[in-house]
Amino acid sequence: MIDFIKALFITVLNFFSPAEDIAIVEAAPEAVITLPVQELVFDEEQLTCAALNIYYESRNQSELGQIAVSQVVYNRAKEDFWPNNICDVVKQGSYTTGRVSRHQCQFSWYCDGLSDRPKEFSTWQNALDVARYSYFAWSYGYDITEGATNYHSSKVKPVWRNDKGMSYVKSIHDHHFYYWNTKATVASNEDSYYN
Repeated sequence: MIDFIKALFITVLNFFSPAEDIAIVEAAPEAVITLPVQELVFDEEQLTCAALNIYYESRNQSELGQIAVSQVVYNRAKEDFWPNNICDVVKQGSYTTGRVSRHQCQFSWYCDGLSDRPKEFSTWQNALDVARYSYFAWSYGYDITEGATNYHSSKVKPVWRNDKGMSYVKSIHDHHFYYWNTKATVASNEDSYYN
């Protein structure tokens, strides 16, 4: 299935970019990609973090669902409210003791106390491919989440989904995607603080 997604992205990206850019990614996908649309660093370390998040958050999803999960991380990294690189977004949590506090992370797998080493080799390789191609597409403006910064599984109903400034965007398979307007939320918090 990843070959289908790869072919789809190449077709879409040919519309947005010169063929040379695609050839560069095909020839050296682990290289740092510097593109005009976004300024995020996407080196081997950032690729690994993105792929780990795909692996642990959505490996049971179709590639479309995995792409959506990965693009939420990229959307966060480009916004001022969250850390400005992929690894820091994925590893964001409470570090009160100098180490990440258990069960207090943005992505639960990162601080669940279990090993973060992938055990399913082919699934891990697929996650790396999805991370690589979804980033490349996203960097040219092809974002299937329409700018979403948050998501949750349909199996849970987190309280934050009703926060002021949180807007539902869409559902893809069993994940619901949202955009959190941090400016509206921060402004409303400041107003209530002074009133």
